[in-house]
Amino acid sequence: MKIEGEKYRCVDNWFGLVPKPSDDQPINYLEIGAFYGANLISFAESYYGKHKDTKLHCIDPWIDYDEYPEYKGKQDGIYESFLRNIKENIEDTSKVIIHRGFSHDEIPKLPDNHFDIIYIDGNHEPQFIIEDAVLSFRKLKVGGYLIFDDYGWHDASFGIDAFLNAYKKCYRMIHSNHNTQVFIQKI
Repeated sequence: MKIEGEKYRCVDNWFGLVPKPSDDQPINYLEIGAFYGANLISFAESYYGKHKDTKLHCIDPWIDYDEYPEYKGKQDGIYESFLRNIKENIEDTSKVIIHRGFSHDEIPKLPDNHFDIIYIDGNHEPQFIIEDAVLSFRKLKVGGYLIFDDYGWHDASFGIDAFLNAYKKCYRMIHSNHNTQVFIQKI
């Protein structure tokens, strides 16, 4: 994988936690917070995104906002890098459906009970994590996986924990690492 821009954790740490689908099973995937696209690309390159009918949805506004002053004035360039990274690394770019906007506007437009895997790595303020999780959970199939990134990073854990406590009867805990990610399966 050749990525222009920053790259953080990718899906290789999901192996063993999220089961491999059969070769004849397409995956509907949603990623909230796409940034430069490294995680989305690693999903597409892994066994999760190989099926010809797999669809890879991503939501990101790629605009300046107060919670991320370090990227002020850079968002258009990050978006252009994202597009180049997708074109460079994903053979069938028709699999990628880009929703450029805020997650609270874009998630409700998606079908309920549709996604096999949803990855939340958007705005890390607790209130936005809770909102993303509640909206996304409706879109997740029973048996599907919801993955939170950056557990333990600043105040992100407060939002993740609030959702987990409120929805504790609706999921099965797969894995929780206080320094990285939380994996749950909808029941």
